[in-house]
Amino acid sequence: DRRARQVCIRDRLGYDEGKDVAVLSVEKPELRPIPLGCSSTLLVGQKVFAIGNPFGLDHTLTTGIVSGLGRELPSGNTGRPILGVIQTDAAINPGNSGGPLLDSRGRLIGVNTVIYSPSGASSGVGFAIPSDTVRRVVNQIIRSGRVVRAGVGVHCAADQIARRMNVDGVIVLEVPPGSGAAAAGIRGVSRDPGTGQVVLGDVVVAV
Repeated sequence: DRRARQVCIRDRLGYDEGKDVAVLSVEKPELRPIPLGCSSTLLVGQKVFAIGNPFGLDHTLTTGIVSGLGRELPSGNTGRPILGVIQTDAAINPGNSGGPLLDSRGRLIGVNTVIYSPSGASSGVGFAIPSDTVRRVVNQIIRSGRVVRAGVGVHCAADQIARRMNVDGVIVLEVPPGSGAAAAGIRGVSRDPGTGQVVLGDVVVAV
């Protein structure tokens, strides 16, 4: 909106491409931040409000309910899955992305990110990144300028390969050098130098 365009953006502190969230440093002391809510306590049927600029119509408020929880969406930037996404039937259209999803007390419980629609307009199925995820991402970016995610550091064989070999678990196919798994001594699949046969390394049976 007009007030937002007058904000002096001093710096982009960082962004998380996988979650489509960026952190900007702005110079506008009179702006009050939206209080953060807790997305982990949301219930299906809970009333929510979406604020945005659908089709360029600024200062637009739509209302609906939480129509689903724990959805999984592929990131539009990286293709990696975004977990725990909130589904809402509040009308979310092009221009709503990045706007807040609020609970009935005005607390941020999600950031609107995408709609599911063959026509490109709202079909009553919109999705928002949960506020708990946003809080974690934003805090990491403010602290270090980037988001660090934990990873075992292994490449695993497809499940059907394990079934074909009658292996009960996840076959470790390859362990990249320098990874946490390599430091822990996890071994991948290798070939016997004498016979050329495939030799199984470690198999993950529980976490």
